[in-house]
Amino acid sequence: MQDQRDADEATGDGATPEGVAPGGIDGGVLDSRIAEIIAEFSEVFAYARTRWARFAEEVHPELKGVGMIVLQLIVKKGPITATRIAQMLDMDKAMVSRQVAKLRDLDMIDAEPAPEDRRVVLLTPSANAVELLDGLRDRWAHGYHERFRGWTLAELEVMRDGLHRFNATADLSMPDGPAARCVREQGSDPSPD
Repeated sequence: MQDQRDADEATGDGATPEGVAPGGIDGGVLDSRIAEIIAEFSEVFAYARTRWARFAEEVHPELKGVGMIVLQLIVKKGPITATRIAQMLDMDKAMVSRQVAKLRDLDMIDAEPAPEDRRVVLLTPSANAVELLDGLRDRWAHGYHERFRGWTLAELEVMRDGLHRFNATADLSMPDGPAARCVREQGSDPSPD
């Protein structure tokens, strides 16, 4: 019987032993590592929230951190719909709509009906927003360069690859409604990278 289990483990045909996660990692160790990663992400999010709030004030005194996050998403993913923003950020659609209205009032975004379906509104960054954000990018990059000081290129690549793999598994699928079709037809992939 033991010989069969050894053979199954060697060929990968056997079931994972109780308490051991796929890949041979002890379930308790895996749970502990994931809890540690969650704690590290919490610190990253706290740092990012503070920076977003500060940068938002620099872009415009009436802009708040959440508005800055919405603006950045529009810059990166536009043309995009408010519905898609709400899905990607897991935010209430009413909150996104308020942020979009504020960004329009501040001349940070443009909103145009989609040519294929005039009921769908596509959001893009205004020239003003692009100019302001370009000015902040160097400062953002400098802040990250400072935090990564002393890291080797190999360490940076491991982090990049790990984060890319983690982000690629996020369930951010978009229903195939009119907004999704219009965004696709505009040449922008509605799925996150």
